[in-house]
Amino acid sequence: MVHNYRTTRSQRRNGSNVLFGVIDTLQGENRRLLREVRRLKRRISELEEELEERRIRAVEWVTENWQQEERYSRLITERNRLRVRIDDLENRLTEARAGRNN
Repeated sequence: MVHNYRTTRSQRRNGSNVLFGVIDTLQGENRRLLREVRRLKRRISELEEELEERRIRAVEWVTENWQQEERYSRLITERNRLRVRIDDLENRLTEARAGRNN
């Protein structure tokens, strides 16, 4: 890390010390890099937040789909059970009618 050296206007204007010019350049570059690092860290934070929101929505979507499939499966099972029950009752009714006619 570069120490934050202070130069006077006259030193900078007159270029009386080349070292001060180099230090100013390095400090300017360091500030630029630090701003870029902060900007990138904020962007990473935003992306992580969006990823978490999307993960939560994906889990909710999968759970909802699973629940819909379960409900659909239960409805089909119940419908088939009721159809079998109707067939059984209709057979018994046909047998009862046949028994009365004999």
